[in-house]
Amino acid sequence: MSEPATISVWDRIQVAIPRVVEASFAGFVVVILGAVMTYKSDVFFTTGNLHNILLQSSVLACAAFGMTLVIIAAELDLSQGSVVALIGVVAAETMVRNNSILLGLLAGVGVGIAAGLFNGFITAVLKVPSFITTLGLLIMARGLAREITAGNTVGNLPGGWKAWWSEDFIGLRMPVWVALGLGVVYHVILRYSRFGLRIYAVGGNAEAARRAGINVTRVRVTVFVLGGFAVAVGGFTLLGRVHVGQPNAAVLTELFAVAAVVLGGTNLFGGRGSIPRTLAGVLLIGVIKNSLNLLSVSSNMQDVWLGVVFVLAMTSQFLRRYLERWANRSEDTAIEVEVDHELDEERRAIEIAEQSAITTAPGDLLAAGPAEQSADPVAEQPKQPGGEQ
Repeated sequence: MSEPATISVWDRIQVAIPRVVEASFAGFVVVILGAVMTYKSDVFFTTGNLHNILLQSSVLACAAFGMTLVIIAAELDLSQGSVVALIGVVAAETMVRNNSILLGLLAGVGVGIAAGLFNGFITAVLKVPSFITTLGLLIMARGLAREITAGNTVGNLPGGWKAWWSEDFIGLRMPVWVALGLGVVYHVILRYSRFGLRIYAVGGNAEAARRAGINVTRVRVTVFVLGGFAVAVGGFTLLGRVHVGQPNAAVLTELFAVAAVVLGGTNLFGGRGSIPRTLAGVLLIGVIKNSLNLLSVSSNMQDVWLGVVFVLAMTSQFLRRYLERWANRSEDTAIEVEVDHELDEERRAIEIAEQSAITTAPGDLLAAGPAEQSADPVAEQPKQPGGEQ
């Protein structure tokens, strides 16, 4: 019997393609776009410009890290941009009135956690879709930010606040390090904690997670709270960069965060994703924005191209799903080939056995014939009519 069939190298490549695309799509595009911009502009690949990209992407990174947890749990948070603005003005107002950085930080964190609890309670406990819940908070938070400041900016922050955020460490300013630190913490939570496994389980199949003993409601509420904390860090990062609280700041941040998460390879419908992939998506958006500025594209056309980014995000999601189905079909085909091969081997063995039986049958009958005759001679004699033998 011949050796069983194995999956070919090409079949293995087909199975691996969607995984590679999912893990490295955003990073690959960043490299290609960076190479093009290096050729187009002498300024792009300089230390100052690269640092500027990281600095401008720090707020989006914080929001996207929180959004990653929320989306992996199969939820959505559309309130991030408005909550960032609300946190900024509340923290700034608290610092100015009390001349205390600590109180401002506590107030900002409190607003972020309160926003997360609001979203989590309405969504997970009252069963209102997160799209509706967070959309409502988006409107409310922006209105509160404008009401608190009467539509004005809040400045004159304590000198220590400005000095700390302006510090450099190994060539990078503090907003970049704060965003990276938040990403490391959330990566550890997702990958190396039991709660992280529960987030993936709830996002993959909430009913199965519930039957496995996971408190799905608690997980979803906690995920929104962690998202609110990430937004608070993003609000502080923005306040540390511009040094004023702005009620109209961070417009569309939530949409860019969703785009970064999806571009990074996180499944928009939950159950799959990671922080490093989201970071790649954030860098891709940052490089695109920076490239448009370097190419002197008008603000109106920048909006057009940024709209293309959202379309690209969803297109990449579709591309990954198509490649995954293609790879699954390839894998199924390889398995079918292997099964057919095993069936052929079984059929061949049966045919060999039947041929062997046919070959040995005549000799067996010749040997058995005389023996049967000698064993029962009376049975072969015909009876005589009208008498006994």
